[in-house]
Amino acid sequence: MIFIDSNIWCYYFDSSSKEHASISSYIDGILGRKEIAMNTLVLMEVSHYLIKNLGSIKGKEKVEAMLGFPFAVRNFDYDLLLESVEMLSSYTHTGIGGRDATILATMKMLNIRQLVTHDKSFRKIDFIEVIDPAD
Repeated sequence: MIFIDSNIWCYYFDSSSKEHASISSYIDGILGRKEIAMNTLVLMEVSHYLIKNLGSIKGKEKVEAMLGFPFAVRNFDYDLLLESVEMLSSYTHTGIGGRDATILATMKMLNIRQLVTHDKSFRKIDFIEVIDPAD
């Protein structure tokens, strides 16, 4: 199982991004072949980006397409909040912020080691492997 960060999904759905081609190739290659984990905060962040940048109609269509993907979705509940605060406290010195901490917490709770992201801060986290298809 892998976790895919919001920036990767934004590049995937926004064909105007310079990372779109390399990201699309990677995502298309793993969809249906690898189990993908997600949390509800990342889904909301991607929804915000797509609707804001692609417009309410096209953006919402992209969000609905994404929600049809076969994700293992972890809800942001109280337990995930507590673990996220732990992650934020432990890794804030690396540049990890609150939303990033929810990713780390979700990965820890689901025993996931691989994170697909273009965010360089995650490379400083010792218990995960970062995959950046945009490099």
